[in-house]
Amino acid sequence: MSEYILSVATLIAIYAILSVSLSLLVGHTGIFSMAHAALFGVGAYTYAVLTVQFGWGPGPALIVALLAAALAGAVMAIPSLRVSGDYFLVASFALQVVAASVFENWTSVTGGTGGIPGIQRPTMGPLDFGDSTAFLGLAVGVAVLVVAVSLWIVRSPYGRMLHVVRDDEVVAATLGKPVRFAKVSITVLSGAFAGLAGVLYAQYLLYLSPGTFEVATSVSVITMVVLGGMTSVLGSVIGAAVIVLIPQGLRQLDIASSAAGPLEQVFFGLLLILLMFVRPQGLLGGSRRPAAARGDVGDAAKGATVHAA
Repeated sequence: MSEYILSVATLIAIYAILSVSLSLLVGHTGIFSMAHAALFGVGAYTYAVLTVQFGWGPGPALIVALLAAALAGAVMAIPSLRVSGDYFLVASFALQVVAASVFENWTSVTGGTGGIPGIQRPTMGPLDFGDSTAFLGLAVGVAVLVVAVSLWIVRSPYGRMLHVVRDDEVVAATLGKPVRFAKVSITVLSGAFAGLAGVLYAQYLLYLSPGTFEVATSVSVITMVVLGGMTSVLGSVIGAAVIVLIPQGLRQLDIASSAAGPLEQVFFGLLLILLMFVRPQGLLGGSRRPAAARGDVGDAAKGATVHAA
């Protein structure tokens, strides 16, 4: 298998993790966030700084990176407890802008526009993930694990509670569901998954620069989720594959590099417009009925085992 194919497949696995982590918020909890690239960056930069500048091993650095991204998710959840809809979208956009500015300007830690080179891929006993094929296996394995956990979550009593919160917070509160806990906990989990994708991305590139973690990346991840179907975990994986493959296909055309970026954005926009007319629920998304119409409210009331601390 050529290095190019291995590289594209690895990117698909990494962005699938990122897309699935956002679908837990957008599709299953109704929290529409524009700050997912920030959480992605927190995981990546934390891992890079700890391993390159402080000489930490990959294992401890991974744990701290996940905790840092989860904590950033908790910080992002705070506005969702007071505002929702367009107001939270604006708040998350502001958080994304602040995070991108920190990545670019905190030069003593992040390296600024010069980035952080010298990131090493991990080893596990006889397994050396420095090899591209081995690292692809690692990325795919982690992606499969994240997808499996996410599917279990959305089909569990906890997931049904999230759907009730998504469809009507007032109804959820009336039923005694811990709305605040649901929002914070799922945002923390989503942040940890996004941070995990960031760690893999840092290990994949072996170099980090702030341009990867700007607003444009958040928009791309949202496009992945919408394309695949906001209520479908597997659809988010397909959406990630499509959005990663489109630029690769455009690069095969004889197009100037200065025009390739704008052309990609135009193509993404046209694709979303077409999808809104042909299949507004996304490629794998089903028709979303309110939880009460499906009987989820009753199921959640009977089966949810999650209670506020």
